Amino acid sequence: MQPTRKLAADLQRYGSSFLLQFTEYKMKKSHIRHAIEACLENSERLLADAQMLEFSEPPATAFALAIIAQEELAKAFLLTLVDKDIIQWNELIWRAARDHKCKQLLVMVMDFLNPDWDEFMERDDAWYADRVKGLLPRPVADALNIFRHEKIGRWESHNWLWVDPPIYEPKAKKVAKGLIDKWKQDQLYIQIGKDGSVVPRRVVTQKQFEDAMERASRLSLVVKDMLEEECTERFDYKLVIEAFQMLFKSIKSDIEEEP
Repeated sequence: MQPTRKLAADLQRYGSSFLLQFTEYKMKKSHIRHAIEACLENSERLLADAQMLEFSEPPATAFALAIIAQEELAKAFLLTLVDKDIIQWNELIWRAARDHKCKQLLVMVMDFLNPDWDEFMERDDAWYADRVKGLLPRPVADALNIFRHEKIGRWESHNWLWVDPPIYEPKAKKVAKGLIDKWKQDQLYIQIGKDGSVVPRRVVTQKQFEDAMERASRLSLVVKDMLEEECTERFDYKLVIEAFQMLFKSIKSDIEEEP
């Protein structure tokens, strides 16, 4: 599809608001750090609101707020990759920053960089041997591959197929298909079936809420450490950075030069 035809189709599909959004994706370098800080600040506000609702039974709204905070932190992480010139900013990255499933895939990557204590203690010699070989854990690698190829890649072009379709790791595949987003949506909305009946919702537990809050606090540290460059020389961060650089080397920048 030619660019002008694509723009016309997008206008028809999304309405006049699309044109304003489309023309705003060119970012100036000075805007990026402010956007990161705004995402961090908003995540802290969301978590504070969630904390006020922690004793609700079930903690449905609190859980949803914690997941939204994680998404804000994933957005900050993506912008930090741009800020550090690890990947380039353009319309595709802008779109990924607005896509819930993309951000939830990035949460899997961030979780690897700052795992919870139990997961950290489970890392044995074989786990570290794979890292020395330059291999990311399968769920993390597939989360990145789905993010780049199945999400951003299909926004670049719909006119391609895998010669041998990859078999993705189950957890990453479920996240990409919206598992986390469905849990979040179920805490906020009443779902109506095709026959007009109320669809039974997933009921979140106190443990799920506490885990979501704890994860958000760890994700916040990932972004803050990267901003302060206190972690970029660590081996796990180097692996992730190199993976992003390799996967996104074809993405060209649309950042405006500033005087």
